[in-house]
Amino acid sequence: MNHWRTRIGSHFKLTFYLCLLTAAAVGLFLKDAPAAQTSLPALYQWSVIGYYGTLLLLAALVLLPLALFRMTHWLWPLLGWVWLVYLAIDIAVFNLYRFHLDILMVEMFLRDFQGMGIPLFVLLLFALLAVALLALVLWLFISARSGRRHHWPWFAAGLLLMPFTLVINSVIHIWASHYLRDEITLYRPFLPIYYPVEAYASAPRLSAWWPALFPAAYGKADNAPAHGGGIVQYPRAQPNCSPLSDPPSILMIVLESWQADAMTTGITPNIARFATTATQFTQHVSSGAVTVPGLFGLMYGLHPNYFELTRSAPESFPSLFTQTLDAQAYRTRVFTSTNLDGFSLKRMFFPKIAAADFIDNLPDTALVDRYVASLSSPEKQRFDFVFLTSSHSPYSYPPEYARFKPLPLVEGGYALDRHTDNRPYKNDYYNSLFFLDALVGKLLDAAERQGKLSNTWVIITGDHAEEFNENGLGYWGHGSNFTRWQTHTPMIVRAPGIASGRIEQKMSLHQDVVPTLMQSALGCHSDVTDYSNGQHLLHLPESRGTVVASYMGSAYLIDGKVLERVVSRRYAWGDLKQSVQSPSPGQVQLLREEESRFLKR
Repeated sequence: MNHWRTRIGSHFKLTFYLCLLTAAAVGLFLKDAPAAQTSLPALYQWSVIGYYGTLLLLAALVLLPLALFRMTHWLWPLLGWVWLVYLAIDIAVFNLYRFHLDILMVEMFLRDFQGMGIPLFVLLLFALLAVALLALVLWLFISARSGRRHHWPWFAAGLLLMPFTLVINSVIHIWASHYLRDEITLYRPFLPIYYPVEAYASAPRLSAWWPALFPAAYGKADNAPAHGGGIVQYPRAQPNCSPLSDPPSILMIVLESWQADAMTTGITPNIARFATTATQFTQHVSSGAVTVPGLFGLMYGLHPNYFELTRSAPESFPSLFTQTLDAQAYRTRVFTSTNLDGFSLKRMFFPKIAAADFIDNLPDTALVDRYVASLSSPEKQRFDFVFLTSSHSPYSYPPEYARFKPLPLVEGGYALDRHTDNRPYKNDYYNSLFFLDALVGKLLDAAERQGKLSNTWVIITGDHAEEFNENGLGYWGHGSNFTRWQTHTPMIVRAPGIASGRIEQKMSLHQDVVPTLMQSALGCHSDVTDYSNGQHLLHLPESRGTVVASYMGSAYLIDGKVLERVVSRRYAWGDLKQSVQSPSPGQVQLLREEESRFLKR
């Protein structure tokens, strides 16, 4: 019985020391973060220890039964050592690149560390550090000097403090994430595998309970201008723009979940007819397999890895594109069935929009009617963003638009059989797009009749695509892989001076839209690389790589090969079943540099 007590004591003693060492690592991650100006951000930084400490405590509790036996009580020290080695490597990676370690980086290292530019002596230093950490963990676990019996109450108190501190961390972050308090949220990108609690509905109640500490007000607590803190440097330089003598209007139409193969004369006849007067980009890739990264790439011109970084301080890093529109006296109107508040998108995309110009939470038919009514306003230059969502599952449309049959007997019935016949479900989806096509046709016809399209850039695309098990592996919907069935969406561009009927087969990206508009519509002459990861749509390179993301992960797309970064899958963009060899570390390194271009070094 005594040896069990001793093993339990050693188990939790080591857990306590792992928490202390993790706290030291947190300090190293945050050493370059902006200093806290008030007590609440300072308290938040300290409370981060509770987040990691609670995770360590939970792991220790799960592994406690194994600690009672001689053959398995070494597992927790081994895992603790792996955790410390991970933190040490991630600190080095973060200090160098300003992003955190992922599985793909590990794979590239194992394949060719020299190709990643890592000198041999650096590897030797880290090997020595790993050995030193192993010795430290074993000493803390075994040695009586690292904690005598009368110290155990202090160890217990320290560990019990972790969940309490996690509660403090969660409460502060719930308030900060809801009210976009970047004096709190800007610390998030500095920390590895950090996913604090975000319960938006609880924030107003929290503010009502303690308004002095958690005011129900958006922005910074001291009402100072956004400080541009954190690790983001966006843009790298303000653009040099000379508004055109006859500035064009811009109309951007985004259809939810629009698969490229669903842009046909049968499914979307009005859009297909319009496309013959425009340029079609047949190999267009969204920046996301889900809505948020897809829209982010479209409105920022940045790879989606920058979303969480800019979202951490939305007041400091609004979309440069819409900021330039405001500076050139464009009137921006938004027509969307969602308020875009769930991921701070409204504050990031349209921070200065007038309340009357943000039309949301209406059905798509009503949104188009509101857009048509707005055409009578006298503004010469306007930016209209129209986001129609009837083509999102469950697909919605009036009965008279049920052109494609048969339809599914049970909505979402494929969940019972992932390999069922996909035709009824695709028909349901096609009907929703047929309905949206009619609305887009109405919208374009009204604008054409009133002469609003003669000097207008018209962009029609999707936020991402939609899969119906085309890969043959039971995937439906979006956000589960990065093949063409979830990321390949139409892109149609009609603009003054651009030839009609053109077909562009080079790969284009959502990230290309902003630099195209900044240069050709807004007269900005600055280097595109100062504010975007994209290129001009009319001057696309022969070969390129890009970054795509979902809510839970991201991937590199290089030469038709997808390299997922979280689960380390490799497959062809056109076929999930087709495994591929990884690109060279040099190609991956180029994308790494793109991902770190707008990070402070």
